Amino acid sequence: MAKIIFKVKRAGERGRSEIEIVLENNGKKYSKTAEHTDFVLSALDTLLKKSKIELESVKDIKIETHKEAGLTSTRIIKSIIKALAF
Repeated sequence: MAKIIFKVKRAGERGRSEIEIVLENNGKKYSKTAEHTDFVLSALDTLLKKSKIELESVKDIKIETHKEAGLTSTRIIKSIIKALAF
């Protein structure tokens, strides 16, 4: 069962948070970091292609946020998760 974890890091100077995307499947871990939310979907696409996993195979999607993560970044990631779960 494939699982995706979005890790929203601490916000930087401009209030933007880096987002680490971790894909776990059958004991293997793949990871890619997006500088900010503008690049999240592109990073996710790259990660799925690299791991040769279809989005339909993902059964669990989670978010982990740093206590000082950017509020807007966190909301955007939550929206992406809702869209992917649809």
